[in-house]
Amino acid sequence: MQQFLQNNIARLGLALGAAVLASGCVAIPGDPYYDGGYSGGYGGPAYYPAASSVTVYEQPGVIYTAPPPGWRAEAWREHQWREARERDRQREIQRNERERRDWERRREAERRDMDRRRDAERRDIERQREAQRREAERRREADREQAHRPPRDNRPGRSLEDALRDDAVRRQQWQR
Repeated sequence: MQQFLQNNIARLGLALGAAVLASGCVAIPGDPYYDGGYSGGYGGPAYYPAASSVTVYEQPGVIYTAPPPGWRAEAWREHQWREARERDRQREIQRNERERRDWERRREAERRDMDRRRDAERRDIERQREAQRREAERRREADREQAHRPPRDNRPGRSLEDALRDDAVRRQQWQR
């Protein structure tokens, strides 16, 4: 059993060593890749010289700087308030414009209704005048016909002579 454990521990150690080497976490001393002697396999000089180091970028000196002149901690909040006031002002302008257009539409509709009513009243007045004119014409025509007809008096005891005399008196009164 002990031999089994020793074999397993040895196998485990070899597997871990291979994994560490494969991952690149361990550099073996004398490896030409890490010593600067690596030429990329072409026999030429190494890509990066071993003696000098290459600086990719400078490390920033000071990260925090003083705020610009006139900067206030409330500036962002004030900016938000100004934008909110501007939005509210724009909304108010749009609302006022909508109300004005609605008011103009209502006023125009009322004006059209008033015109329609006035026209209807004019037509009614004209109809009434025409009806009165026709009625007056009918009465005049009836009076003319009555004037040219002999009188009809069917009262008992009246004679034709009395009826003609009454008719003549009426004609004389009519002509005045």
